[in-house]
Amino acid sequence: MLLERILNGINFKTDDVIAGLDIHNVTDDSRAVGEGDVFVAVRGYSVDGHKFIDEVIAKKVSAVIAEKDFAVPGNVKKILVSDTRSAFPMMLDNFYKQPSKALKVIGVTGTNGKTTITYLIENILREAHEGSAVIGTINYRLKNKVIPSKNTTPGPRQLQAMLAKILKDGMHYVVMEVSSHSLDQHRVDGVSFDAAIFTNITGEHLDYHKTIDDYFKAKVLLFDRLKDGGAAILNNDDERVGSLKGSINKRVITYGIKNASDVTAKNIRLSLDGSAFTAETPVGPIDLQTRLIGMHNVSNVLAAVAASFSLGIDPETVKKGIGSMSYVPGRLEPVEAGQGFKVFVDYAHTEDALNNILSLLRDVAKKNIITVFGCGGNRDRKKRPEMGKAACKFSDRVIITSDNPRFEEPRQIIDEIEGGVRGQFTNYDIVVDRLQAIEKALSMARDQDIVVIAGKGHEDYQIIKDKIMPFDDRKVVLEILKRSLAGALNTNK
Repeated sequence: MLLERILNGINFKTDDVIAGLDIHNVTDDSRAVGEGDVFVAVRGYSVDGHKFIDEVIAKKVSAVIAEKDFAVPGNVKKILVSDTRSAFPMMLDNFYKQPSKALKVIGVTGTNGKTTITYLIENILREAHEGSAVIGTINYRLKNKVIPSKNTTPGPRQLQAMLAKILKDGMHYVVMEVSSHSLDQHRVDGVSFDAAIFTNITGEHLDYHKTIDDYFKAKVLLFDRLKDGGAAILNNDDERVGSLKGSINKRVITYGIKNASDVTAKNIRLSLDGSAFTAETPVGPIDLQTRLIGMHNVSNVLAAVAASFSLGIDPETVKKGIGSMSYVPGRLEPVEAGQGFKVFVDYAHTEDALNNILSLLRDVAKKNIITVFGCGGNRDRKKRPEMGKAACKFSDRVIITSDNPRFEEPRQIIDEIEGGVRGQFTNYDIVVDRLQAIEKALSMARDQDIVVIAGKGHEDYQIIKDKIMPFDDRKVVLEILKRSLAGALNTNK
C-alpha cells in the first residue's frame, strides 16, 4: 500500500518526498520489521520505540515515524507526528482498509458484566444466523479458530489484522470487550463501533488509573468511536453511567431495573436454576427465560436486549438467543459431580462483583454459603479489605486464600484482606494454599449448602512470582468431588 494512503487523516511533517512509495507492512515491533516496512516508534509504558530507530534503519526500512527528530540516511523517509501512540492505530486502520467500517461492531465496557454480555449477544446473533466473532477476556472466537487472549482487548496490530481477517472470512458482526487500558492506550482508536455498551463503574484498576474519575474518563472514550447512526447503551441504574445520557452526541438507549429506562425488567423471578422476567422495550414486551442466575445477570440480559434492539434484531430471535445460552465460562459456572450441594466457580475479583454474586445467592440459599477467595498480587490494594467485608457479610463461612500472588508474598496480601474483617467478623479461616483452601471448603459443605470459589473463574493458571503454573478451579473442584464421592461409595459398600 502507498505510504500516503497509510498516512491519510494523520497530521505529520516531513521534508521527504513520499508520493508513490509502496509499503509492505506497518509495525511498532523492531524485531518484526523488515525491508520495505514502516517502523513507528511508539513510546510505550516500559519500552520507548525511539531507542530502536538505528536498529530498524539497519534492516532497510522504507520509513520511520517518530515524535522527535532523528538522523536518517537518505534512503529512509523521516516522518514526524505529535503522538505516535495515537497515530499508529489510525495508520493500521488505513493499512487494513478500515475493516470496522464494513463490519457491525459492538463494544462493551464497564467494570463488570462485559464477558457475559458478549456471550449473550453472540448467542442472539447465532440464532439470527449472522456470522459473528468475539474478542474478549476468555478468548478470541473467530470463524474457525479460538485464540487464547493475553489481553481483554488486543493491541492495535493484532486487533486490526483480526478485524480484516474476520471481514475476509465473510463474518458480519464483531462483539468486543473494550477495557479501560485499551481506551487509555489508544488501542481501539482505529475502530468504529455501531453500538457501545457501558455496564457500570466501580473501583478497579486504580493501580493504573490512580483515581475513579480517571478510570471513568477512560471508559467514556469508547463513545468517541461510535459511527454516525451508532447507539450508546447505558446502564441507567449506575449513577455515573446514567449521567452520560445528556452529553453523548449519538442515539442513546438506556437499560435498568431500578430506574425508568428504555429497556427494563418486570415480574422478575429468581432461583438457583435461572431467571425469568418480562423485558419492556420500545418494540414491546418480551417474556424471557435464562439459565443465568441473579439480578446482575438480569441487568446483563437487558444490555444485550438493548444492543439487539439498536441493531434491528427481532424480538423472537432475541428471546431464543437468551433462552438457549447455558452459562458463561467462569461466571457462576456450576460444577457438578453428583454432590448434594451446589458449587459455583466465578471470576468475581472486585468488591462489587463479590457483593453481586454473594448477595444474590444469599437470597436463594436454603442453607449455608461457603466462600473461598483471595486477591491478586501487584494489583489494586485498596479493594482487598473491602472484598473481605463483602465475603464475610454474605457468607456463613469464608476461607481466605491465595489468588495469583505474582511478586507479592501471599501472606501479606491475606493480611491486608483480613484488615477489613478483623474485629468485625469471626466467620473466616485463613488457608494460604489455594488447593487446600478449596479442599477445606468442600469438606465443610453439607446437603443444600452453596460453595463459591471466587476470583479466578475461567483462568487455568496461578501466577507465582515469574512462573505461570497450571491451576483451574473448575478442574480442581471436580477432581476433589469425584475423589470424595468415590470414597463415600467405597465406605458404604
